[in-house]
Amino acid sequence: MEWEDTKSWSESFDEFMSQFDDLFLRSESREKAKLYVRGLLADVERKNAWQLAEVLNLDSPHPLQRLVNEGKWDEDRVQKRKRQVVNKRLSAAGVIVIDESGFVKKGTKSAGVARQYCGRVGKVENCQVGVYLVYASPTASVFLDRRLYLPKVWCEDAQRRQEAAIPSQIEFRTKPELAQDMLDEVWAEGSTAHYVTGDSLYGNSPGLRNFIDRSHHSYVMAIGSQHRVFYQGSRQALKTIAQAIPSTDWEKIAFTLTETGWIWYEWTACRIEMANDEIGEQWLLIRRRLGEQQEFDFFLSNAPPDSAFTDLVAVALMRHQIEQSFEEAKEQLGLADYEVRTWHGWHRHMTLCFLAHTWLTLMSMNERQKKATSALDELQSG
Repeated sequence: MEWEDTKSWSESFDEFMSQFDDLFLRSESREKAKLYVRGLLADVERKNAWQLAEVLNLDSPHPLQRLVNEGKWDEDRVQKRKRQVVNKRLSAAGVIVIDESGFVKKGTKSAGVARQYCGRVGKVENCQVGVYLVYASPTASVFLDRRLYLPKVWCEDAQRRQEAAIPSQIEFRTKPELAQDMLDEVWAEGSTAHYVTGDSLYGNSPGLRNFIDRSHHSYVMAIGSQHRVFYQGSRQALKTIAQAIPSTDWEKIAFTLTETGWIWYEWTACRIEMANDEIGEQWLLIRRRLGEQQEFDFFLSNAPPDSAFTDLVAVALMRHQIEQSFEEAKEQLGLADYEVRTWHGWHRHMTLCFLAHTWLTLMSMNERQKKATSALDELQSG
């Protein structure tokens, strides 16, 4: 990168971070927050406090550790301000994606740590699990919010709660309920994203589906194949419905582009009713994998009956955008490299990582816009 570009990026970073200055009551916390985010953006193999301190030329990691453990600032207010910043830049065409991510941890002291399924390693592990909202569009993806999942065993253990500084008002919430809490807050702030998508953990939740529908928003979420639904006058298994659909009713749609070419699936849709929610007739989208063995994936949507089939498929596929966001945040920004045990420490580290990720996303959007403008100017001048 040329020096002028470096200067421009540095000025952009300072301008971005200055939008949060008033939320850090002490100048020390304000400056250390900027340093922490700069360290997350640096080229460091592991972004724990010790290595961040080294790359930032600090004598010790203690100032950074104090920032996330003891500093006087409200991480939720910073997160809310960040959403206000990105809402001004992002189009209404985006989709809110719900997902979770696990972080393998040793010991029993870190807030919420327990033996539970960890998607990162694909098995049950001793880990913490967070539930996340991400705004996703074809051009940009940014984290909107996060909640640490607190298993029941933690909620009922007063001593562990005290040691991990878990606020007294925090009660047990299922992962779909945590997603509902975050959606409620994001929409109350004026987010214009209309659609929600997520995997079957969230699509299987009638409470979450009903909440989204009552909020006058739409979802396209995966559901498990075990459901039996009302279709053409009788209650049928999803696989039975899929197998009975005529071959002429399937449409071939590209899933994604890889180094070896496009990945294709066949899609179809029909109108069904679920037995366990209040919504009534809604869309069932079915994805069939190409090949000799018929394998199906199912998606449920409360979108209006006249919704374009391809639009619903596009929303369903947007769910995979969150995988790229997690990869960027974990591989480049140290999302999983934290060394904190407390409730606030976890949420604060996530918030600071989200600031780094959002700044990178906005800079990338600016660069693409500059290139597009330059190309258009060149085309017009030619």
